[in-house]
Amino acid sequence: MSEFKLAKYDQIGIVVRDIEKAVKLLSSILDFKVNVNIVEQISKVVYQGKEASFKMRKIMQKFDGKQLEIVEVLESTGNHLYSEFLKEGKLGLHHLGIYTKNVKPLLEHFQSNFGVEVIQRGEAGKVKFFYLNTQDVLGFYIELIVF
Repeated sequence: MSEFKLAKYDQIGIVVRDIEKAVKLLSSILDFKVNVNIVEQISKVVYQGKEASFKMRKIMQKFDGKQLEIVEVLESTGNHLYSEFLKEGKLGLHHLGIYTKNVKPLLEHFQSNFGVEVIQRGEAGKVKFFYLNTQDVLGFYIELIVF
């Protein structure tokens, strides 16, 4: 295995059932420097080779140098990582996100050294994202975020 270390992660992704309650609680204990905005977004992804879409409410809030992404899934067409996570009765830590400008060497590293493949990919504007299938080993996914 080649020596390879990431210097940091950039995002913490959390799945909740009620974003209003989650934001109210977090805002009471975390000192966010700006107002927290809940937005709706529709995502189109390819999950295990099949197209899916889902509507969600989420926040993307900076806290202590990390981006906190909290997601509540509203509706879905097809399966995706968030729907599967919820079907399994899970809530909480869903993924750690890593920002990169060059995803290819990271994908090759995870595949060749650990047999870890991309389980879901998609785009949001100019940003592309790749979720690595690390759930069984780590208990959460690693998301590579390309900008």
